[in-house]
Amino acid sequence: MNQTLRTILLGLLVLPLAAQSPGLSVAGGVVVANDALKKVTNNSTGFVLGADWGAHVWGTDLAARIGFLGGSFPGAEKNQLKTSLTLLQAHGDLVIPTGHPTLTGLVGLSFNSYSMSRTGVESQIPEDVDHHFPIRDAKGLKLGLRLGLNLAISKQLSAELMFQQTELAGKDLMDPLVRQGGVNPSWLELDLRWHF
Repeated sequence: MNQTLRTILLGLLVLPLAAQSPGLSVAGGVVVANDALKKVTNNSTGFVLGADWGAHVWGTDLAARIGFLGGSFPGAEKNQLKTSLTLLQAHGDLVIPTGHPTLTGLVGLSFNSYSMSRTGVESQIPEDVDHHFPIRDAKGLKLGLRLGLNLAISKQLSAELMFQQTELAGKDLMDPLVRQGGVNPSWLELDLRWHF
């Protein structure tokens, strides 16, 4: 990831800190995994919980929010191996008007930290990909993209559809076992959000 992209990401994440009229919201929802996430967990579902602090960007009418999210992507067993992921995320979103009074768009970036749990014993035959865990580790800070829509149901309650794509694991050339590698998971979230 080049330095320019990281600078832009950091700028978007701190943008709401220079804003006015703060407001807290909490959200919880279900996750529908896309193919790259299914490649790791062999499962198509998960769940997320999060909280956001929203405000208007200083000197404009543009709304923004900064928040934290936790996610669980439980694995399903395949070939006597199971890999599950948990996610801790810090994110920043710009809230974009759509012209409809109850519908807004969301565009954001995220910092992600995954932890991985594995059960089962993988094959030690280097070419036996079907009996190896899909990735060797999930360590490190990963960048991500967030795109979504928020529909206000009432003053306190809204529904949100969010697409997220993050980095996770590249091809590990130092690994003696052949793995699926090159995994950048993505998913759709359907959240309910309560605004205080």
